Amino acid sequence: MASAGATVVLPLHLQNEVIHPEGAIHAGFGGPEASREAFLAAARTVLDRSRRAGLPIVYVRMAFQPGGADLPENCELYRTVKRSEVMREGSWGVEFMAGLEPILPADRVVSHNRVNAFYDSDLETTLDSLNCAEVVLFGVATHSVVEHTARHAADMGLEVTIVEDACSAYPRERHEASLAAIANLVTRATAEALDFGSGHD
Repeated sequence: MASAGATVVLPLHLQNEVIHPEGAIHAGFGGPEASREAFLAAARTVLDRSRRAGLPIVYVRMAFQPGGADLPENCELYRTVKRSEVMREGSWGVEFMAGLEPILPADRVVSHNRVNAFYDSDLETTLDSLNCAEVVLFGVATHSVVEHTARHAADMGLEVTIVEDACSAYPRERHEASLAAIANLVTRATAEALDFGSGHD
């Protein structure tokens, strides 16, 4: 992990619509519930260890305006979101899942409305304000927001660590294929193996 500058933890889309069993978005889960429980346990571990280490946490959430007014219609994904009204600003779906929500005054929240968390959002400015040199990414879905955001962060010159057991995609093959596709851009770690020792403040 990076030694100069700060390590910033980026939880991606820990929202009801995405990871709650009653959520409408199934890009992360759709198989045995054990996979969801394993993900939730790993996500909680990353957040707990990050806070014990005093690392800044920037939550990234997705939210859309009513009717998808802030979305183009250039692809099936965005057209589907417009039709379904999922992740509408102010709805239950955009709220963070209980137990994974921001809890400290220092926790920050950035909203975005595309696949890449950096696109037309305050994420880059927020990371700059924290003197960020490395991001630790996790969330749902691996082949979507996690991969796109990791690629962008690498292009910015940041070191990128992905907590692979705190990420998920459905079907599972998408998760593995996505991690393999960016293997030369990131460091892969598990929640228990993360090293948040000295030099990460």
